[in-house]
Amino acid sequence: MPQHIPTPPSISNPEEGARWEHTRLRRRLLEGTWHEDLRERYRAHMGITRSQAHGELDQSSNPFRTISRELSVLYDAAPVVRHDDEARADVRAFLSPAGPVVSSSLWAQMSWFQSRVIGLREMLLRVDVNQEGELHYRPVPPDMVLCESHQSYPDRPVKICELRARSIGGAVAWTWDVYDISDPQNPSYRVLLDDKSGEPNGADITEEILGRTFVGEDYWYRRADGTPVLPWVLYHAQKRGDRLWDTYEGIEVVEGTVNLAIAYSYLFHALRDASWAQRWLVNLRPAGLGVDTTSLGARAEVTTDPATVLLLESTADAAEGGQPMVGQWSSPSDVEGMERAISAMANRLAQDAGIPPSDIQRMGGTARSGYAISLSNDGKRVAQRRYAPQFQDHDRNLLGLSALMVNRATGSALPEDGYAVVYSQIPLSPSEIKERRANVLELLEAKLIDRVSAYMEVHPGLTEAQAAADLDAIDNGQRGEVRSGASIPVLPLPTGAGEKLQDTALNGAQVQAAQAIVSGVSAGQIPRATGVEMLSSFFNLPPAVAESIMGTVGGTFNPRPIA
Repeated sequence: MPQHIPTPPSISNPEEGARWEHTRLRRRLLEGTWHEDLRERYRAHMGITRSQAHGELDQSSNPFRTISRELSVLYDAAPVVRHDDEARADVRAFLSPAGPVVSSSLWAQMSWFQSRVIGLREMLLRVDVNQEGELHYRPVPPDMVLCESHQSYPDRPVKICELRARSIGGAVAWTWDVYDISDPQNPSYRVLLDDKSGEPNGADITEEILGRTFVGEDYWYRRADGTPVLPWVLYHAQKRGDRLWDTYEGIEVVEGTVNLAIAYSYLFHALRDASWAQRWLVNLRPAGLGVDTTSLGARAEVTTDPATVLLLESTADAAEGGQPMVGQWSSPSDVEGMERAISAMANRLAQDAGIPPSDIQRMGGTARSGYAISLSNDGKRVAQRRYAPQFQDHDRNLLGLSALMVNRATGSALPEDGYAVVYSQIPLSPSEIKERRANVLELLEAKLIDRVSAYMEVHPGLTEAQAAADLDAIDNGQRGEVRSGASIPVLPLPTGAGEKLQDTALNGAQVQAAQAIVSGVSAGQIPRATGVEMLSSFFNLPPAVAESIMGTVGGTFNPRPIA
């Protein structure tokens, strides 16, 4: 595609257009492309003449972006993904480090993605998969989509129209990708050419772009039971339940960031141009101007500085007997006082964003200004607790959608629900660890909680079923450590109807080898019959057991749209 991409068209609907414009301001602040926004706001405050005289503007302070980044702590370390049926070989392969979710580098991009969700209040993640079952996750900002929500669930989209730039006939053109499941009996995916109306009403070019249509029964994105879904997950920074977009929440921090940059720009102007005594002249003028400054509308300029010597010459009034006079006023700007006032503004912005002053750690000996907003570990734990519930829900949906996409592309039968995400906790100090452990043991000894609840307290984020399974595995000696990281328990592979594996469970190396065979069949690298034979021969398994382990992997293949 050519490098130059034209400016996206405007939206005709006034409400949606206002949402787009405000969201784009947020995006520009997050991406560092807000110079023109600052220039326009500075001119509005100072006027054209004064703003031109003040010189270049100062963009070095951006509390909005800093706060968005500091609050994004859920994915500082890759989370642990669990499933209610971890004994299944295909599930373990799907979630393993070599599986399609982890190998897609999803978690590596999620820290950046969370900062965008917090800053923009919403973000979409488009899930795609190739014929080998390799997943790809594409972030889409909310100012590039129009959505319609479910009538009974206003925060759930049933129609998504994404504005995308495509190369058509050697030229770049804007198109709309329209996914519509509002009618479950007749879902559709269409590509429409943008007709500059501000709505997805242009010519249908689906066959030209995708090679075929995806309407009705041909709609590709479906669950195992045939229910159509959208290949997106909409992440909310805070679930409200009564609306699809929460665009204007935190607008105070957005506006305050731009105003703070105006204040810092004016501070720099005062520091540069007005931090020394202001001089005045009577019956004198700077030498060498060569213009009559008494003429109406005349303007002249001379460079002055505390380190320069200013040469003066008499004016006509002085030559006629007027007394030349030179004097000065004290410095018109209190730069130190201005800096204190601006720092207080930056502090207030952090508090408007919901960060208590006690959670901002001091960065150096100066006031906690917009240049130095940094959360303490306690503040990061508070942020984790604030955002974990809604992000866990979104991440579970994302994993279920990922499994669905792999199933459709490879013919596998991965479960499309039952996933859980456990976020790595901010490291505790030795004393905090000791206090937490002592508290849990005391409650357990007093029989105020059971072992499962105690385990969940030590490992936040686990479900009750997963905690009980972990305790059973520990009691039975099936693994040597409590699962607090990415370790995978050594469990026997599932057996066929009434048949057993070997007298003992497969060891860790055998489990990994079996997973590699199943993954090879899933990826189309090994024929299914060969994979079943390999399982039977390598591990001395009855053919029926090998068939059960392979399940439906490699059994069917479904064509998919290549967007």
